[in-house]
Amino acid sequence: MDTKFDMNGWRIIKDKLRNKYPDLTDVDLDWGRVSREDLIQNISIKLGKTKKELMDEIDSLEYSS
Repeated sequence: MDTKFDMNGWRIIKDKLRNKYPDLTDVDLDWGRVSREDLIQNISIKLGKTKKELMDEIDSLEYSS
């Protein structure tokens, strides 16, 4: 899948990520001050995942209820 979430979609995804990974903080998930690429890179580093692994996970979260 090719994840192309926007700011509105990110609000939902970040809540799901926060529920799954309680160590993620509001600062980690704040898209307002960084580029989309930097956001994904920062979260992937914090979680110890590659960017591809994180994007695959976001894909699955984006399409789950």
